[in-house]
Amino acid sequence: MTESEGHIEKGLAAFKASDLQTAITELEEATRKDPTNYRAFNFLGAAYAGKGKYNAAIGAFKSAEQINPNVASIHFNLGQAYEAAGVPTEAEYEYDYALRLDPTYSRAQDALKALRARLRHEAEANSSE
Repeated sequence: MTESEGHIEKGLAAFKASDLQTAITELEEATRKDPTNYRAFNFLGAAYAGKGKYNAAIGAFKSAEQINPNVASIHFNLGQAYEAAGVPTEAEYEYDYALRLDPTYSRAQDALKALRARLRHEAEANSSE
């Protein structure tokens, strides 16, 4: 196991134990040790999102995407972070992209459907005012 992988494992264990600050510390170290490991950036984004640091999460997910753009879960995670940050158009794009990569990705299907329904509802509410 590489040093980076050791930090990833520690970070994931902390994440699963809801110790998000330790997870962030370990995963940041993993990205420093191996800046080409998309998994480290993807997990780091999830830890940032768990702490409500959505801009940092988006940055980490974008780094993961630059390293490996063909992983549907990265795009799904980006969609989740954009949606939480209040950027629904970007969220919609990322969910759709995840589904282009993996049309059977049910979490992306559900998220896209819910987002579009919410946006339609908001548009209808705004047009009736």
